[in-house]
Amino acid sequence: MPESGGATALRHAWVEIDLGALVRNFERLEAAVAPARVLPVVKADAYGHGAVAVARALEPAGAAGFAVALVEEGIELRQAGVRSQVLVLSPTPEGAEDALLEFGLVPAVSGLDQLERIEARALASGHRLDVHLKFDTGMSRLGLPEATAEEVLARVRGSRALRLAGLMSHLAEAENAQSPANAEQLARFRALAARLGAEERERVALHLANSAGGLLSPATRFDLVRSGLALYGGGPWRQALGLSPVMAVRAELVTTREVAPGTRAGYGGRWRAERPSRLGVVPLGYADGYPWRAEARAEALLRGRRVPLAGAVSMDLILLDLTECGGEDGEVVTLLGADGVEEVTADELALRSGTLVYEILCHFGLRLPRHPRSAAAGAGRERSGAARA
Repeated sequence: MPESGGATALRHAWVEIDLGALVRNFERLEAAVAPARVLPVVKADAYGHGAVAVARALEPAGAAGFAVALVEEGIELRQAGVRSQVLVLSPTPEGAEDALLEFGLVPAVSGLDQLERIEARALASGHRLDVHLKFDTGMSRLGLPEATAEEVLARVRGSRALRLAGLMSHLAEAENAQSPANAEQLARFRALAARLGAEERERVALHLANSAGGLLSPATRFDLVRSGLALYGGGPWRQALGLSPVMAVRAELVTTREVAPGTRAGYGGRWRAERPSRLGVVPLGYADGYPWRAEARAEALLRGRRVPLAGAVSMDLILLDLTECGGEDGEVVTLLGADGVEEVTADELALRSGTLVYEILCHFGLRLPRHPRSAAAGAGRERSGAARA
């Protein structure tokens, strides 16, 4: 079990975050989308990877700022010493305007009501606040109506309290590069960008693409690519770009036992031993983010080999069928990540549990202790199969 201070050292299950892999992924993405720059998305605690640790690793690497979903997430970064631009993607709730000013956060304005509230507070405080204007070009989720573009731009241009720093939208079908919806949204965004004057075009950042858009549809890159999944080593472009998963989830076997043929195990007795079998228990479950629906479909790794789950995933425990490879108390099991040449990816675990890779990554941050490490991947793998001292 990795060393850690305080109560987290008591857990025999943990998440490893390879910050070295994170920085390498960032550098490869920057090269892939150049001359656009990568704006790392660290919302939802950096997709479960730890927003503060991720931002601290990427800020000196040259990140073009960071994108969060919530004002609270931006405050956390500021209080941790992050000084780069922090863009708040979701609407600023009423009452949070002063926090934007106090912590120097940049709002993505997607409604006229937000614009009015933010401008009023900035004007009253004597501040001038950078804003990004978000327009709806076809996702029908958030965004100012295109019909209001001239009115909104005129208002920001004439404001003593606001300064236009970005113009943005969001692709609805970026993962499908052949979708005609992408071309339509691109055309509509270009029409919005054409409303900017020459001086504005020099200083206003244009951004439309997420990881999928920026990597699969080069025309959508503009000035910034908001990268989340690819940054953390996920997605179908992983091998082509040489990206590495940043997260691994491991746990020690807390008990092992031999069971006779016909023995049922787990809630509902849904697993049944067809032969003399060896079962092992690891101390994490769906309360830690492991998908409940993975029962009977997912596999873990022990001693460099795949081992199947045995029965239902419990809130705090998972049963494994160790019959083929053995296993002793204290050995390290990999639930997500690599052990030797074998690997369980987040994409695989999502597919086998019928959910999204984003959900897999985000949920592992629920209560498992995280152990960031800057060294090259391998420390956790070296422990796999070795009994705890």
